[in-house]
Amino acid sequence: MIKRPTWILLILLALVIGAFFLVKNQPASSSQDTPTPLGNSYLITPADGTLQSIRVSDDQGRVVKIQKDPNGVWVVTLPAPGDADQALASAAETQVGALLIVTALDTPPALGTVGLTHPNSTIELTFSEGAEHKLEVGDATAIGSGYYVRLDAGSIYVVSSSGIDSLLKLLDFPPYIPTATPVPTFEPTATGTLESATPTP
Repeated sequence: MIKRPTWILLILLALVIGAFFLVKNQPASSSQDTPTPLGNSYLITPADGTLQSIRVSDDQGRVVKIQKDPNGVWVVTLPAPGDADQALASAAETQVGALLIVTALDTPPALGTVGLTHPNSTIELTFSEGAEHKLEVGDATAIGSGYYVRLDAGSIYVVSSSGIDSLLKLLDFPPYIPTATPVPTFEPTATGTLESATPTP
């Protein structure tokens, strides 16, 4: 016959084991910025239509804008009007469609914690079908894999740094057609010949 203290110990042991498995199988609570990995999801989709213009600005007051003319040719309108290098402008257009979402945040973080209270940079996109998007670019992530980006003053994502960096480089290198640098020409100058002052005997 099992004594009463033994029953008490067995019941306590069963409770401890049950509590262990309950805690172990309980889903972890999500923190403020718990990331949800996304597979090959892009910020801008073909549903938006044909890209018509790209405007990039930063918190230092710099701005560059390229857009398509009525013939579908890219031109630079800011910082000064000029012809655009079509290869560079098309590369920027391609990059817009390749802005890869690295993670989506389950709970939107406070804007100040990710540099979005006063964004470092802003990318504005317009499409020929009338769609418009505004991307506010905040801080880089701790490991540098992406930037915190707010889309249309709504959802916040971590977007691949390579795509964002490519578009921000337009501020440093607006895609103007490079002008040929004139090659300086040098003309030989006539130099007089000195004759000997020594009389010939």
